[in-house]
Amino acid sequence: MSKGYYQTYKIANDVIHGGSFAIYFSNIDFITWKRNFETGEFWVKFHTISSKEIRLKMTLEELNDILQTWGNTNVKFYGDENAYEKYE
Repeated sequence: MSKGYYQTYKIANDVIHGGSFAIYFSNIDFITWKRNFETGEFWVKFHTISSKEIRLKMTLEELNDILQTWGNTNVKFYGDENAYEKYE
């Protein structure tokens, strides 16, 4: 397991909660991710307005859920080639 990456979280009332963190989605400046091709998991970083990072490991479905909850309701990430599909 990669150091610094949490695997459990929950979303409630526009806040993402983990074992040792809680942050409003509105305080997330941007989100980056990288696929671990050995496991199929995604290593996701939430970059905050204060320049801190929160790191999570998640599935593709969880990543899509996070992106849509965060506000990218017109984007769905498919994973293999960093491709996006925009919905009209």
